[in-house]
Amino acid sequence: MATDRDAGALVRWILTEGRAQPSPTRLVGALCGRLVEAGVPLWRVTVYAATLHPQIRGYGWRWWRDRGVTEEVRIAQGTELSDEYLASPLRDTIERGSVTRHRLDGGPSAFPLLEEFRAEGCTEYLVAPLNRVAQRYPVVAWATDRAGGFDDGDAALLEEIRPALAAVVETIVTRRTARGLFAIYHGSHVGDRVFDGQILRGHYAPLRAVIMATDLRGFTGISDRLLGDEVIGALDDYFEHVAASVHAAGGHVLKFIGDGVLAIFSTDGDRDGAAASAGLAAARDIVMRLAAHNAAGGESGRVELRAGIGLHLGSVMYGNVGAPDRLDFTAIGPAVNLAFRLEGLTKVLHRPVLASRALAEAAASPLRSLGLHPIPGLDGLEEVFALPEHDPPP
Repeated sequence: MATDRDAGALVRWILTEGRAQPSPTRLVGALCGRLVEAGVPLWRVTVYAATLHPQIRGYGWRWWRDRGVTEEVRIAQGTELSDEYLASPLRDTIERGSVTRHRLDGGPSAFPLLEEFRAEGCTEYLVAPLNRVAQRYPVVAWATDRAGGFDDGDAALLEEIRPALAAVVETIVTRRTARGLFAIYHGSHVGDRVFDGQILRGHYAPLRAVIMATDLRGFTGISDRLLGDEVIGALDDYFEHVAASVHAAGGHVLKFIGDGVLAIFSTDGDRDGAAASAGLAAARDIVMRLAAHNAAGGESGRVELRAGIGLHLGSVMYGNVGAPDRLDFTAIGPAVNLAFRLEGLTKVLHRPVLASRALAEAAASPLRSLGLHPIPGLDGLEEVFALPEHDPPP
């Protein structure tokens, strides 16, 4: 049987060394190891917490004594509607914050999951809520395979450490949710910089990068002839294709601007060729994705999507601009302007992708020169390049 002294030591560990663990997985694994050393006959432990994310409903951290591993699992959005969740022994605790003890050595359980555990030798399953976050409770589920289940001392120890575990899990969930939301709305590249302390207005750093500017062609006509939900659906489809291509090539989407996208492929100066190749690969992939989308859309009635893409290699100012109480982390400078001017020129030259001379010179594969052209808003002429595969038929 565990003692009060054990509880105090565990609480101190959770709030100090446990809190400093590099990941929730490490925290749960280390805590379970200490509980076993304190005499608690744990067989399996799960900590679950919801989050705010358009694809992920929540996270789970699971420890098995017999397997000697702790793992993190991600629960997808929509799982809360599944039969598995509706028949889960965790549901009542997640939704209402109740403490439940399920003895499994006295006969069958009404929960399919616990029937599986009982068949594996589990004798008791104890579920307790942690600190409520938004509309749901994170939970911890303790399972044992000892004959007779948890004794009173085990249950008392687990209850005494629950507030400390709840406080640490709440901090973990809050930080992970905040980082996740930053990554969703501002991109992981920006989110990491903001969380690392780059938050002051006017704080910026020079960044050499390939800048990609894209635009959805014919969006005014699309928005005029379609209903609102159809317009949003078309934009979502377009942004999904562009972002997937950019991310697959190692780039970062900085922002969605109306029906356009600003993305970058950073380079440290001696890797211009790699960044140029990545930008061109993403541009090619966007064009191919949209072509496939349009080919499939003929049967499904989806809106036809076309893009104009401008690419330039240069230096930008990368950091915080805006009002004192409303900042934007973005890239600005003449290099960004030129990328957007080249995107606009795709309408005139009837090519889906146009690149600057700086990018063409850095690219590993040759591009087709379309000669010198005036660039609106810029002095002089700029040599413009296109992808050879987009040459008009002879």
